[in-house]
Amino acid sequence: WKARATGWLVAVHSDYGRYHAAAESRQGEMHVPQHLQEVSSFLHTDLLTWLTGTQLALVLRSLPLGGGQSNGFAAWRTLCEEEERLDPAAQVAVLQELLHPCFEDAAGGWRQGWMEWEAKLARHAPLLG
Repeated sequence: WKARATGWLVAVHSDYGRYHAAAESRQGEMHVPQHLQEVSSFLHTDLLTWLTGTQLALVLRSLPLGGGQSNGFAAWRTLCEEEERLDPAAQVAVLQELLHPCFEDAAGGWRQGWMEWEAKLARHAPLLG
């Protein structure tokens, strides 16, 4: 789905590939600059049009409650995170990371590494059975 969607969108606007990569790597709340509002809205509309089932539910969940501007890049990021989480190869990599934590390598020190590991453990608890 991802390659097909990106391929089509790049045909519409040549920078979509770059925008998608930036959206996937961004952490925290995603603010869309004014000059990309129309691109973001177009992406959101396309996702709502193309997707069905669980994927559509994820995109619908990203709609603003107050009726404000839709954020297609945030919806894209949510969709990619969820799809990656369900990928078997990604699940194995996450399990290996959870079973062999390295708290000392965290940017905020040992305690920050431990807290990040606990958050990741809670998020991926279904993988552990």
